[in-house]
Amino acid sequence: MRTDWLDGGRSRGVDVAALGAGRYRVTVDDAVLELEARFESDGRIVLIHAGSSTVALVTAAGPRRFVRLGHADFVLERAASGRASRGGRATEARLESPMPGIVTKVLVAAGESVRKGQPLVAVEAMKMEHLIRAPRDGQVRELRARVGEMVAGGVPLVEMEG
Repeated sequence: MRTDWLDGGRSRGVDVAALGAGRYRVTVDDAVLELEARFESDGRIVLIHAGSSTVALVTAAGPRRFVRLGHADFVLERAASGRASRGGRATEARLESPMPGIVTKVLVAAGESVRKGQPLVAVEAMKMEHLIRAPRDGQVRELRARVGEMVAGGVPLVEMEG
């Protein structure tokens, strides 16, 4: 799943693809890195690459992410999507991952009608399953979640309408 982030004044495109067995391919701009990620119960993420490990901590605050990677600190802000605004219609909803984790279940498909409270996607974070539920009756307009995918907190997983 690709997301765009502002790092200071610089825009960075980030894509994270699950390879299975806790391994991921992470692309930041044109740099590609394959690594293993272990999600610890205390919220830390241990990243392992080429025999070395680094601890990452990510704190979500609205569109901002405060990231500590080893001893380096970053403040990232989600870049505008570039999509035309629909005027904030109350008939649409973007449902986001509550925290960094792994998508374990996708229970609906794009175009499917759903009822308020119906489970749509499950994300495992901190050894707990978090269900993303429909906030109202409607239809799934876009499904961005894929089973096995590592997602950051605040990343859109489902868009609803109707």
